[in-house]
Amino acid sequence: MLSRVAERLYWLARYLERAEDTARLILVWHQSSLDMPRKAQPGWDRLLEVLGAQSTFAQTPGVANEKNIVSFAFSERGNPSSIISALTAARENMRTTREIMPSETWVQVNSLYLSVARRSNKPLAKGSRHAVLNGVINTCQQISGNLSGTMNHDAAYQFVRMGSALERADMTTRIIDVASADLTSMSDEGLPYQNMLWISVLRSLSAYQSYRLGVRARVNPPDVVEFLLASNEFPRALGYCLREVESSMKLLPRSGRALKLLRSVLAELDATDCSELAGDDLHQFIDDMQLHLQAIGGIITETWLSPDQ
Repeated sequence: MLSRVAERLYWLARYLERAEDTARLILVWHQSSLDMPRKAQPGWDRLLEVLGAQSTFAQTPGVANEKNIVSFAFSERGNPSSIISALTAARENMRTTREIMPSETWVQVNSLYLSVARRSNKPLAKGSRHAVLNGVINTCQQISGNLSGTMNHDAAYQFVRMGSALERADMTTRIIDVASADLTSMSDEGLPYQNMLWISVLRSLSAYQSYRLGVRARVNPPDVVEFLLASNEFPRALGYCLREVESSMKLLPRSGRALKLLRSVLAELDATDCSELAGDDLHQFIDDMQLHLQAIGGIITETWLSPDQ
């Protein structure tokens, strides 16, 4: 397989996952603003922090209020983490690899892009947010399902799988980090609502039901952190995502160095009692894991995606 084809497949999956995850985040922030008391709500500016887009937003006109931040995350083409930017990039990567992709997925990606593009010229009204964002999420999941169910699980598919899992792992760690920071800064009046905050975290990852089935305990911070970081059964948990990447790497040539790095990260995760992490310790652990994820992405690029290979 040509390295440039592998690169496009890898980034196609990452951009689709990014669009879905951003839609999930906007939807959960929107729902929290309706369900939670104001003193317990995470501010809309925290959404920018999860997306790593504070500096980009600061360069745009307008104040950091709900309307502007939602538009920035949904339809701002100058924001590389927005839904429209992710779908634009995914569509281009799909267009240039159509000959090896199931034809149905091109139709789905193109239709989703056009649907979001049509809405990008006006603010995403509160009344339509739920339907629009759920539409993005459901279509992205349909595309992933089609790729999994109809594409040969050869080397090409392994790059799709790695891209999706690595992007998902990155978003999970970002969400946990911001939630823990919100909990640390929460006023005494807001502390009674801390479990509602963690319920929102679970819902942003569609993890609430799986958590209740797997943990069989009321929602509490230590168990949520343990579940979302260390679970090998929940598909959006960090541990599960890293093992997905490992499984794909083992099916590719020249994977020795990449597997060595990945397994060292898994060993560090397995050796950590994640339920004991809180406050600064949790923040430092998440920072370390995000650096590890960047290193894993770097070695994937170096090993398989570099045009010099």
